[in-house]
Amino acid sequence: MARIVRPMKRDTDGFPLVGTTSNCLGVRPFVDVNLNPPGDVNGDVVSNDKGLSVSDDWRTLPGFLIPAHLDDGDNGARGKNMAVYVHGNGTGPFAPGPFAAGLEMILKPHSVNTGVIRPVANVRLTLYQDDLKATRENWVIDES
Repeated sequence: MARIVRPMKRDTDGFPLVGTTSNCLGVRPFVDVNLNPPGDVNGDVVSNDKGLSVSDDWRTLPGFLIPAHLDDGDNGARGKNMAVYVHGNGTGPFAPGPFAAGLEMILKPHSVNTGVIRPVANVRLTLYQDDLKATRENWVIDES
């Protein structure tokens, strides 16, 4: 499995906080995903090039996404209350492929080190969020 990295807030049990903000395990309707019909929060998530953003390495992220405690004086780290989570301790190359039940990782257009976790087909937003939440205990903190 590919090493997939995402900075997220930590919940009280040490796993990622589930939610609909940019630093949680979940997506923001109309920002991170397109819905069909457009504007309908109860619609289907369109399986396109949008979804839960991930990266191959936290060091390549903009400073506001790097947890502040990882500031090395050069990287501009200023993310608040976040930790770097890695999915499933993956060690393979960062490449498109299956992620979890109903989910896959694709590369963002024109990028080799950023991608998105999207549904494999158009599904209800609630199902997509539930599928992402089901991966929660597979994320481990790894700031190496």
